[in-house]
Amino acid sequence: MKRLTILFITCFIALGASSATKANANTEEKADSSLLLKNYLKALDDLIKERDSLNASPAASAPNAYYYQVLSRPALYGSSLHQAMGQTDISSSDQQLQRLYAARKMLSSLYAGAPQLVLQTESDIMGQASLRGDINDRLTTADKLADKVAAASMTPELDGPVEVVTRRPNFWNFSGSANLQFAQNYISDNWYKGGETNWIGNFDLTLRANYNDQRKITWENTLDAQLGFQTTETDENRTFRPSHNLLRYTGNAGYKAWKNWYYSLLVILQTQIAPNYQRNSDNISSKIMSPLEITIAPNMKYEIAWGKKKQFTGQLNIAPLAMKIVYVGEDDLVTNFGIEAGKHQKTTFGPNISLNTTWKICKQITWNNRMYWFSNYDYHIWEWENKINFTVTKLISANLSLYPRFDNSNEKYRSGKNHDGTYMMFKELLSMGLTYNF
Repeated sequence: MKRLTILFITCFIALGASSATKANANTEEKADSSLLLKNYLKALDDLIKERDSLNASPAASAPNAYYYQVLSRPALYGSSLHQAMGQTDISSSDQQLQRLYAARKMLSSLYAGAPQLVLQTESDIMGQASLRGDINDRLTTADKLADKVAAASMTPELDGPVEVVTRRPNFWNFSGSANLQFAQNYISDNWYKGGETNWIGNFDLTLRANYNDQRKITWENTLDAQLGFQTTETDENRTFRPSHNLLRYTGNAGYKAWKNWYYSLLVILQTQIAPNYQRNSDNISSKIMSPLEITIAPNMKYEIAWGKKKQFTGQLNIAPLAMKIVYVGEDDLVTNFGIEAGKHQKTTFGPNISLNTTWKICKQITWNNRMYWFSNYDYHIWEWENKINFTVTKLISANLSLYPRFDNSNEKYRSGKNHDGTYMMFKELLSMGLTYNF
């Protein structure tokens, strides 16, 4: 019995010693694996730091495909084994290749020290379709990419017949604007300087038809119609008198000379729409076609387009010799406009300059300017029309009109009988109303 007991105790001690030996061995193996993993991660961290130091410039900040082998799940790559066997020349000075060789060296160390961490092969990755497998041929510098692409037909396949329609380019541009403005002025009966209360209503219509073939020829057509009335208390014969009364056509045909300069022909026809009567009388002072002013000016035209977004546009016309015709249809009004009795027209020649501009000061403010000068070296006519539009909403706007004019062409006017000693005139109106652009 003692012998059996001693034998049992001896076997138990032997088994315990064997288990302890195996446990120590497993512990040491785990410690070695943990140490190897730490070394691998440290080497990986050093490689990332080296990459960051080499990629200091912004141009190299994009993701680099050379690092996918060490940053992805560990796998057995043939290129790492090929390099480890000494069959790859790693003496290149290229930084990208140096990084690739360093990554492969790390993978070789992992394969030798901790093979249990490598759970997949390069073939497994290719089988997951994460990389393209339809490209097997290796390209060389002598290969042409055009030879690698299959020939394709450039003719589309259609089910039915196709009708070919040829459209000529449309070089015409049509636009316009309409304004309906109102203004009111109140003056009490005992106002120390006098005056009268009145209401003013104006309607302005502008139509444009412009041709430009984008090469040489331009033809601009503008029709302006302005008609306005104001109430009057001092005229006993009528309640309303015209305040704005204009019908004007401006045509300018040009042929490009160089850059922004054009040979052009400027034609201006100007008359009024409604008749105008003398105050407290039925005697007419002017009416449509009495007078009719016609200006024909062969000139040089300069197209203006200034600013980054062309905020300031327009044209300057310079004519060394222009013809101006004044026609009066009414016999009783002939002498009122410097025409000899018994005649209906007067023709003069002289230089002419005209300037038309549009300045978009900001989104809400636009300044339209028209300047006109004509002279026959004896008399001068100078006009400067200014229209400043203040946009409140898409349809509501306010207008400020400033119109200075110098004219000493009328002999009766020049004699001093019909004016106060100056040839300078001025008209101003501030109004608010509706505006529509089309």
